Amino acid sequence: AGQSGVIVITQDATGSRTLAYGSYFKFPAGTAPTLTTAASAVDVLAYYVESSTRITARLMADVK
Repeated sequence: AGQSGVIVITQDATGSRTLAYGSYFKFPAGTAPTLTTAASAVDVLAYYVESSTRITARLMADVK
């Protein structure tokens, strides 16, 4: 608990890659976000660990 950070997710030259989130991840409105699927796209996932069973996160999509 108390840890936070960012995870940078970069699509390869093909794109269309997806990401599965563990059940402890909680997102705004209760909906897990979809990654940007364009080739070489960059998304940033910011997270905060609230407890051993809850991680609050938000995706900043298509960062350029």
